[in-house]
Amino acid sequence: MTSKRSGKSSDQVTEARAAAQRSKLEAQAEAREASEKQAAAQAETSSRNMKSKKDQQQLLAKRRATITIERTLADYLADHEGGNHSPKTLEWHRTALGLLKDFLQEERGITLVGEIDAPDLNAWFVHLRKTPGGHGKPRSERTVQTYARSARAFFHWLVRQEIIDRNPFDSVTFPKVGKPLIRTIEPEEFEQLLLACAPPHETGPPGERVAVCNRAILWLLYNRGIRVSELVNLHVDDLERKKEVIMMLGKSSK
Repeated sequence: MTSKRSGKSSDQVTEARAAAQRSKLEAQAEAREASEKQAAAQAETSSRNMKSKKDQQQLLAKRRATITIERTLADYLADHEGGNHSPKTLEWHRTALGLLKDFLQEERGITLVGEIDAPDLNAWFVHLRKTPGGHGKPRSERTVQTYARSARAFFHWLVRQEIIDRNPFDSVTFPKVGKPLIRTIEPEEFEQLLLACAPPHETGPPGERVAVCNRAILWLLYNRGIRVSELVNLHVDDLERKKEVIMMLGKSSK
């Protein structure tokens, strides 16, 4: 009896072990299958994302290929106007970038913004130096540099807006300007200017009023160093007589 029970118990242990082994193998197989399904799903998702990204890149490239210089200039100026830039700054950009657009279209046959490259910009600098400006006189190096700064800001904006991938100004030799020698007026010369403020053929109070006004203008320019545009925009209300102070609105409304 003891021998039979022992044999039966041994068989039960063996079957239990086999069952446990089968369960373990089945669990491992299920885990592998789940892992394979997850990997397949991730691969499919990645493939869809890559396709979507590729489609977006193709759409962006197609959009870039059809964007004209005229349209981007209008968008750029509208962006500046929305950013509350001064009318003078807007006019500066409009003038400089208008010259660039006309040159690219007329001299280089370029109408799309994606076609502009560094040689085109270098050729524009040469053109600005060789052709007269609005007053019929050759443009100074400082004027050429000012226009170049406007164009460079425009291309930085194009990169930020993802309209172009690369800024052609990265390969351009930017125009340089030598430091001008500032000539200061001598005290004797200023005295002569003050004497010249009086009208030559007017006497009495009217002439004296004109002379006082002219001398006040000269003293403000000479003593305070304000801009001419700031001076001509002054009003009587800007003068505080008690404090002996003049309030003036300078650059950038400061």
